[in-house]
Amino acid sequence: MIAGGLNVLLGVVYLGIGTMVAIDLESDIRRRGFSHFGVAWLTIMYTCGGHHLVHGIHLAAEGRSIGNLDVLAVAVGLPAGIIWSWLRVEAVRGGRGDRFIDGTPGWLRAVVAGYVIAALAATAIALPILGRGLALDTRLLPNVLLFGLYLGIGAALWRGQRRNRQTHGGWSASGLSLMMIYPTCGVMHGVYVIYSGAGSFAPDFHGLWVDWLSVPAGLYFFWAVTALEVGTVRDWTDRFEKIADPAEQPKLALGESV
Repeated sequence: MIAGGLNVLLGVVYLGIGTMVAIDLESDIRRRGFSHFGVAWLTIMYTCGGHHLVHGIHLAAEGRSIGNLDVLAVAVGLPAGIIWSWLRVEAVRGGRGDRFIDGTPGWLRAVVAGYVIAALAATAIALPILGRGLALDTRLLPNVLLFGLYLGIGAALWRGQRRNRQTHGGWSASGLSLMMIYPTCGVMHGVYVIYSGAGSFAPDFHGLWVDWLSVPAGLYFFWAVTALEVGTVRDWTDRFEKIADPAEQPKLALGESV
């Protein structure tokens, strides 16, 4: 039940992010032109949210037996989505909408250490399952593809944040949370493959079509992010991952919440 509830919650968070992006795009595209980054981001949030919503409903409603690895993967992915959503809602209501994190404070290093510990724990849980062997179903192919795509997107967004750090001497809380959404989501798709391959559940029709829709969405977003990175595409929505002017952004100090 915990895994089902967390997946449903994460699905709602991702669908909420997609809706907020859609609201931004509805007016801005008319004024600023088409945005590959924004449209690709919209599609990937709706399809990824749909995956977790369907998966969570099946877990909760059908009593599927699933292990702690799924709970851990979803639990570490939730904070990034919630933080980004909170900051975006704050911006829509006329608030700050981001925080400039000066330097790399100790609390941020602790957050990184927490993710490293979670990754090690996930590996420790996954290895015995993998050791027993997996019976991989061809219906799991989109999840395998999404695992690689989301890790690639996360790496590209991380490089953007590193450039912000080198240029401005700090980080964007919104940008970091956006960046963390993708590798954690990629891990969740990997966990889905592991548990399904281990026989905990069979891929269902409802999730299958959502996951296949996620693949072109993921490819489109990966192309948009990498094209922005190398400069072959210019897009006004790259503001979502960059710091416009740190001097105008309130700094996030130790102990201050976002």
